[in-house]
Amino acid sequence: MVVNTALPELGYNLNKRKRSIAIIWTAIITITCIQFEVLYFTLHYAAHKKEDKALEIPTTILLVLSVLTIIYRSWLLMRKGSQCRIIDGRWYSMDFFNYTAILGFVIVTAVLSAATADEDVDLRQASMPQAIVLYLAGGLLTVTGVMSTLGLKLPIRMSSTPRGSVCKPGVFVVMEDIVAVDGGGGEGFRRALRARYEASETFRRILEELNWFWGLGSVVVATVTTIVVYVVNDLNVVFAIGQSTRPRTWNIC
Repeated sequence: MVVNTALPELGYNLNKRKRSIAIIWTAIITITCIQFEVLYFTLHYAAHKKEDKALEIPTTILLVLSVLTIIYRSWLLMRKGSQCRIIDGRWYSMDFFNYTAILGFVIVTAVLSAATADEDVDLRQASMPQAIVLYLAGGLLTVTGVMSTLGLKLPIRMSSTPRGSVCKPGVFVVMEDIVAVDGGGGEGFRRALRARYEASETFRRILEELNWFWGLGSVVVATVTTIVVYVVNDLNVVFAIGQSTRPRTWNIC
């Protein structure tokens, strides 16, 4: 008798998506990192704009694009006949990544609004949003890592993992949501990923290790960034360092 030991296939090939991935990441880094620093320093020093005006344009671009991204992602999940919805989810159900993105957007908007409310801009606070997002993402990954290790059950639904189920590492949910929605893997990928997770101990261990690496790593990067932002005297250096954490933030989110 031959025993089939093959693991469930994920049915997703990154090699076919290299070009689109390169285009997306180039756009992300340009819009969220390069344009922010280039526009701020250009407007402030070349165009001699005050700090509040110099921050106004790049901040507006970032926030508007963030809103459009969240709206588009929500539409993909909630539209009639959606193929990327969470498993057994209702038509109005969003995935956990979307809820986290909305929470992060609200926090970042509040911090930037407070920092730029007056003409005398608090440049240190304006440099903190990316570190705050890293605290949020890293904190969620770390908490889910602890819960998964201890075998604790979820008090809420996390995408396709129902409330009351044993918690999976947060990186599992991030992978599920991003590939299913943004990567076009659809509900089929959600089911395949869950099947692979349940069938492979090695796969579960790899995800646990990645979860700790990204979770604790993000908290460390955010902590170091916070120290630099509030200790270094040169505000230009502070702003540059604060914005340079953006690529790391997008790697997590």
